[in-house]
Formats: sequence, structure tokens, C-alpha cells
Amino acid sequence: MYHRFSETQTPYRISAVEFEEHLKYLSKHNTVVSMEDAANALANGKKLPPNPTVITIDDGYSDAYDIAFPILKKHEMPATLFTISDFVEGKIWLWTDIMRYVFLETKRNKITFEFGEAEKFSEHLGDKPQRFGIADRINSCLKQLSDYEKELRIQEIAAFMDVEIPLVPTKDFAAVTWAQASEMDKSSVKIEAHTVSHPILPNVQKERVETELKQGKDAIEKKLSREIKHFCYPNGAISEEVVEVVQASGYETAVTTEYGFNHQQTNPFLLKRIDASASIENFAQSVSGFESFRLKIKI
Repeated sequence: MYHRFSETQTPYRISAVEFEEHLKYLSKHNTVVSMEDAANALANGKKLPPNPTVITIDDGYSDAYDIAFPILKKHEMPATLFTISDFVEGKIWLWTDIMRYVFLETKRNKITFEFGEAEKFSEHLGDKPQRFGIADRINSCLKQLSDYEKELRIQEIAAFMDVEIPLVPTKDFAAVTWAQASEMDKSSVKIEAHTVSHPILPNVQKERVETELKQGKDAIEKKLSREIKHFCYPNGAISEEVVEVVQASGYETAVTTEYGFNHQQTNPFLLKRIDASASIENFAQSVSGFESFRLKIKI
């Protein structure tokens, strides 16, 4: 499971060199297969090559095209890019990025506010990684709120920090274009669905969940002229009701952010994944199954 990429080593992103190291490791020890082949094997009991592995990328940022795509082509490896349709359309920010933008752009050197009694912030603002860290802590609080409350708090914090949020994402936070998505999809990086606007699905009404799932699927199908079969839960957040809606919306599989491996008995709408650590040592530990074994022993 990947999200962001960069040309050089950058906090919270996988650099081009690190990504290439990951793919070299997979070429030696695993067999990278497409999401479609893996889904068919799970559904029909078909045998896959040794250590079958699916590469997934969430959200659809432009660096998936600029950085990851050329490296995947070089190593002739398939992947799946789960895209947010309105994000690719250029209509919205990925909301978690707004806080990152606010804390990078603010001229204030200190923050002081709180989320009830649960989380209080009173810190001086330092370098970029530290600002990103604070933004991510705030995002974690925002994820606990209803969608309406979340949007209100985002606007309140931006106003408090004296930062005006642009209508569309700045270059560093922009998505792939539909032309780029189409080029990738015609190659080995298949485009699949990740909702219309990336809400935390258990935090919104069922009608909104249904709209996000159906319209996100329909928008991609219209642009790419093919059926969309696979889904990714925003932030990995699920509930029994959300899973039922995904099943009813015409998808064949859905991926979570829960760590682990999948097998014949795995629910196809609760597929586990492995978060790709930047360092090759940690990556190898997780992908090889050693980390899974260690966690079982710990339990």
C-alpha cells in the first residue's frame, strides 16, 4: 500500500530510489500480479504463482504518474491506482492535505487550540516535518468528527492560522489528470475507485455512502470506458453497513488498511494490505511475513 512519492528522500513519501529498491526486492522474492488476477484467484480458487503480491496506490496524486509509473513500467510490474473521482476532476482538495497546506503556509509561529478535552495543541511551529506532524495529529482528531463538523473545524483552523485555502489544490497536492489516468490504465497501472470526495464513510449517512460509491464508480467508468470492479475504503474506515453498501454497489473486492496477508477464506470486501515502509529493511520484514510472525508471537 502506497500513497505519495518523491524524487528525493522526503518525510511521508517514498522516494524514487526507495521505490525502485522495493520493486527489485519483489522481483527476487515475490511475483507481482494484477488486482484482477488476484481477485479471480480468490473467487475461483485458481492457483497463483509463488508469493503473489499486488501493488496498490491510494488517492491518485500526480506523483503516482510522474514518479511511480515510469519505475513500474521499467520493471514491467502491474499495479492498481485507487482514485478519488472529484480529486482527479480537479474539483476538490483531498481534505487531509488542507491542514498540511495551512501549517506550511501560515506566518504564525505558534498554535493554541483544542478539540474538547481529548486533544490540546499549544506548540511553536518549526520545520516542515514538524508542521506536517502537527497537521497529521489534527487530521486524526478531524477523522473522529461528522463530515459537517469536520468541514467547520477545517475552516475555523484555517481562519485562525490566517491562511486562505485555494479553490483547487496547489501543485504539490494535485492529482493525476484524466489523460494521465487513461494512459496508465491502458498500460499496466489500472485505475479503480476510491469514492467521489474521500469522506470517512462510517461518519456520513447511508445515502451519502451510496452516492460516493456509485458516482465515483460511474465517473471512472465513463472516462475510461470500462467496468470498475475494485474499491478502496477511505482511510481504511469501515462499518458493517459500509461493507454491505460496497457489496451492493457492484464491486467485486474492497481493500482495507488493516495489516496482513490474504488467503482463500479472506472476505473479498475486507482485503488486508501491507503499508510500504520506506526503508528496504522494514519493507522486507513486512512483505516477507516476518513482521506478521513477530506480531503473532507477541500476542
